[in-house]
Amino acid sequence: MAPLVRHFRSHRGFVPHSALLMGGLLLAMPLLSGCKLLDQRTFNPNAGKPPHPYIPPAPPGPPPHAPFLSVSEGTPESDYGPIVERAAKAALSRKPNVLFIVQAFAPPQPTPDAQAQALTDVTNHLAALVAAHLAKAGAQPIQIEMHATTDPSAAKPFVRVDVR
Repeated sequence: MAPLVRHFRSHRGFVPHSALLMGGLLLAMPLLSGCKLLDQRTFNPNAGKPPHPYIPPAPPGPPPHAPFLSVSEGTPESDYGPIVERAAKAALSRKPNVLFIVQAFAPPQPTPDAQAQALTDVTNHLAALVAAHLAKAGAQPIQIEMHATTDPSAAKPFVRVDVR
């Protein structure tokens, strides 16, 4: 038994090698606590996380449809009057209960009062005349719907006529 005990003795006395090993590990623990263990996240930081699918943006909407008629301010009534009447007669011949939507657009103005005046002017001087030509072509007053609105993309007032 003596040779077996002799292996566990140190030079300074009877201290087992296992106690020296444990003491060495306890001294080395603070050094090892700063180390990061190797795992799959070492090589791929997203490993183990749920996937985030790529959602593509919505496709662009369809382009706006072309208006049935469009009249810009400054166009003489003698130029657009017969065209409006002929187009209205063609629409009424295809569908007798057609609805004409007359939309007057004005560019934005600096003040609310100026904006109201611009919308009133485009309604009275352009939209009302277009509506009168539609009525002259045979459209009933109930078949003509009128709107006036501000359009930031408009350089000058204009009227669009759509049919439904």
